[in-house]
Amino acid sequence: MSKYLRSAGLVALSFAAACAVSTAATAQEYDRLVVFGDSLSDNGNLFNATGGVAPAAPFVDGRFSTGPVFTELLGFNAGRFTEGAPVTGSVNYAFGGSRTDAVASPGPGMQTQLGAYLGAGGRFDSSDLVSVLGGANNIFQGIAAAGASPNPVGAIDALGLSAASDIVGIVGTIANAGAGTVLVTNLPKLSLTPAFSGTPGAPLADRGVTTFNSALATGLAGVATANPSANIITMDLFKIGDTLAGNPGAFGIGNVTGSCFAEAPANCDSGGYFYTDGVHPTALGHRLIARLANDYLYYADIGAVTSLQGESAYRHREDSLDMATESLSGRAPWSAGTSLSVTGLIDQTDTDARGTVNKASSESYGVQVGLESGPSENWRFGALGSIRKDEVKSGMLDFDVETMAIDIYGGWRSGGLFVTAAAGLANDNYDDIERLTSLAPLVHTAETKGTSTGFRVQAGYWFEAGGFAISPRIGLTSASSKVDGYFEQGAAAQYQYQDRTVEALTGEVALRIEGDMGGFGVFAEGGYRDNLDDSSDAVGVGIYGNSARVLYREVEDPFGGQFLASLGVDGDMGPVKVTVGYRGRFGDHADSHMGAIRFSLPL
Repeated sequence: MSKYLRSAGLVALSFAAACAVSTAATAQEYDRLVVFGDSLSDNGNLFNATGGVAPAAPFVDGRFSTGPVFTELLGFNAGRFTEGAPVTGSVNYAFGGSRTDAVASPGPGMQTQLGAYLGAGGRFDSSDLVSVLGGANNIFQGIAAAGASPNPVGAIDALGLSAASDIVGIVGTIANAGAGTVLVTNLPKLSLTPAFSGTPGAPLADRGVTTFNSALATGLAGVATANPSANIITMDLFKIGDTLAGNPGAFGIGNVTGSCFAEAPANCDSGGYFYTDGVHPTALGHRLIARLANDYLYYADIGAVTSLQGESAYRHREDSLDMATESLSGRAPWSAGTSLSVTGLIDQTDTDARGTVNKASSESYGVQVGLESGPSENWRFGALGSIRKDEVKSGMLDFDVETMAIDIYGGWRSGGLFVTAAAGLANDNYDDIERLTSLAPLVHTAETKGTSTGFRVQAGYWFEAGGFAISPRIGLTSASSKVDGYFEQGAAAQYQYQDRTVEALTGEVALRIEGDMGGFGVFAEGGYRDNLDDSSDAVGVGIYGNSARVLYREVEDPFGGQFLASLGVDGDMGPVKVTVGYRGRFGDHADSHMGAIRFSLPL
């Protein structure tokens, strides 16, 4: 298992289990839930309508399951359908056995469900979440006739296409009526269910499902284009099936192939069964589906944590520019000549939680090689090449960023007055990106690249003061880090991230003190830096290959106003000058601590 899961798996599992009842309060909010569907969504409507006849025991509490169905685990208390009841709050119109059309078999068809809701005065609002799931009953009820027909494939395709057309029409009506978000669930792979696994009908059943799913995806894309204000999210049950069947124990499933009603009717949940009968999930199965739904429903909020990627590269860029100008801002007078330097550094950064972005920590290390030369005591120029590796960990996200940078710098000095400037660019590689999905322990992976640029100017003056020297200085830094867009690989909601740039102009004031003590030079510096202009992009997140809209989240700069502190000592070891130093940043939402050792050799 990955390093991420080793360190965060237990916490994340707890988070994912709670997610089904807590995430409705996040920034991606929904005020109420309206449900249309069949037995996978029915919270007891058919049971009430038949006077408790169906579904019969050993089904539990009127559900086609051993407990609550997934729509009941999304954070809403949706009432059952009741003739004449108010439809202003959360409500569930799904019936077991329902087809996608208007045929009652035995529950009212989904077209009838929608008509009943609208006929009762039901309306849709931009803050509504609407769940739509159906189509399996069309296949169940038609597969025997399709298999017996002269053209089974053509017959089953027709069933799938017709059912998909019904769902697309239902979603189109809902979206056109003003619904903000519609969660549309496709059909699972039926060959994995106990009813079809290993049977001659399995290939034909899967053919019907894939035809339905393909037509559904195409149709929903059209509905989304025609209704840009609605967010139509497709939850992919088909894709997740192989993942659950391939490693059931990782998800707490003890038996993913059998029917608990047929094998152990008194032991469904404690035995870890996924299926109650031939096709219906147990309460455990529905809990897993609800966690998967949360990965789809809250993708913008969850995906906002990737803001840490650009922020990490931006911090690297600022550090490189700081180190470039720092080499020319010391007390010692300049002289003509050339020197070579090698610097090793380590850094620890801790970032607070900011809205939907979890707190994070990072550890980095790097090496920097510089060549500096000056034609006189008034001018010096140099170049720095550096490599830095950062490992970032945050609640549900891990990634590494490797930066390869080149900076050039120069300065002018006359007496105590000095002015320095630096500019540089970097190539940033984001590797080993791992997002722990809401369906823990399932991890999605990715990698991407980016570029960073920036410049910095600094001016100051040195005053001698009784054996010590004091230098007030001011600085201006402009830096920009762009992260190329990418999408994840995995079986849950595959988040697709847009290009994003972290960009800011900062100003700072500082005071530096240097002196000699016991044959060693000592220095200390304190200052304050703040944004003069923050032009960073919002984090844009969509779902790869999905009709879901790209949503954007503004993320607060972790450092913002920050106090700067540094101290260190230097001395000569033969011809080599050694400098050991510390630099700290203490920001509004983040603290950073860097240690470095530099060896400089005159050439």
